[in-house]
Amino acid sequence: MGSLLRDIGYFVILCLMVVGVGGVIYHAIGRDGWIEQFIGGVLGQGITTALVILAGVVYAGWLIRRWLIATQRNALFNDILMYGMVALGLVFVVRWMTGS
Repeated sequence: MGSLLRDIGYFVILCLMVVGVGGVIYHAIGRDGWIEQFIGGVLGQGITTALVILAGVVYAGWLIRRWLIATQRNALFNDILMYGMVALGLVFVVRWMTGS
């Protein structure tokens, strides 16, 4: 019985994490999302600014990928990231249930 409850708890955490990641993606790429607003603001500044920001994003992505691949050194950060997504999933579920 204890094993079943533990597995149900893990499943709930997994579901909340998936909802958190999905909610972040929805708010990022949805209509009037974060990415659309950011790109609109950057393109309004000019193409040079857009290229500089694009180069910075590519470099930051490379650094983040390199940092996350090292599993033992960054286990704490990976755990914090996972539980952050679980917390966001809980926020999105509560917002959905309350209709806000």
